[in-house]
Amino acid sequence: MSSTKPSAPLVAGLVPKWAVAAFAADVFFVLLFAYAGRQSHDSGPALVVLRIAWPFLVGLVVAWAVVAGRRWSAVRTWPAGVVVWLGTYVIGMMLRGLTGEGLAPAFLVVSILFLGLTLIGWRGYVSAKLHYRSKRLAE
Repeated sequence: MSSTKPSAPLVAGLVPKWAVAAFAADVFFVLLFAYAGRQSHDSGPALVVLRIAWPFLVGLVVAWAVVAGRRWSAVRTWPAGVVVWLGTYVIGMMLRGLTGEGLAPAFLVVSILFLGLTLIGWRGYVSAKLHYRSKRLAE
């Protein structure tokens, strides 16, 4: 009779720690986007942040499902980062439009730029850091 001791719970084996951290980073940046919007236009209650963020968080989850379904590394800028960025933006804007929230041209531009800079930006930084590290190890 052999005794095998599980090293981690089953769920932890299904979702790598880096994926959880990557998803958390994306959620953080979507919430930061909503918070910054609230700060620049409204000084109302913190619940306003969630009112602004929820359509983009839904878009983020859908985009992540696509990335996971394709088995792309969520940390890579292409294609995963671009899918997460554009999925978050497009679905977020569609939901805002369907619920009667504003779609002012300035908001459309600022949103795509901010989300692109943050959702693609951190991935670019991590990719560059990993590339640099692997080059140093190879020397």
